[in-house]
Amino acid sequence: MTVAQRKVLSDGSQMHVRTNRLGLLTIHATAPVIDGEVSDTTLSFTVRIDQVATGNPLLDPELHALIRETTRGTLTFSGTHNGQTYEGRATAGSIAVPLSLTAHGSPEGPLDVSGSSQFSDVHVPLPGLGHIKHLVVDVDGRLHID
Repeated sequence: MTVAQRKVLSDGSQMHVRTNRLGLLTIHATAPVIDGEVSDTTLSFTVRIDQVATGNPLLDPELHALIRETTRGTLTFSGTHNGQTYEGRATAGSIAVPLSLTAHGSPEGPLDVSGSSQFSDVHVPLPGLGHIKHLVVDVDGRLHID
């Protein structure tokens, strides 16, 4: 059975990002999903990372400045369905990383997605972070489907 391409709704769709401990802090952030499409074979969506909120009044302005400096304020995921996952890339500005998202939900939605990426020797130009030897980023969210 093939399901036609369906729109991801911006109303209520959001992504959550968590990192492992980086020095003295762990970053927990939420950002709204603004659009996307899902089908039996593909998933794509766009996140307004320039609207990310960590709940930390000292970190948020620094994070927003970094996002404005390195991207146009959005992150796009585009992937192909492979079993229970969508294998693809997350792209923000000139930065692109491989990302696999596991998806759970019914064809009527919502679609719950989650995944994780690991990086080594990362430079994060935020106060107190600098060079990070090992970075783990966990992603999860709920995509409301039209």
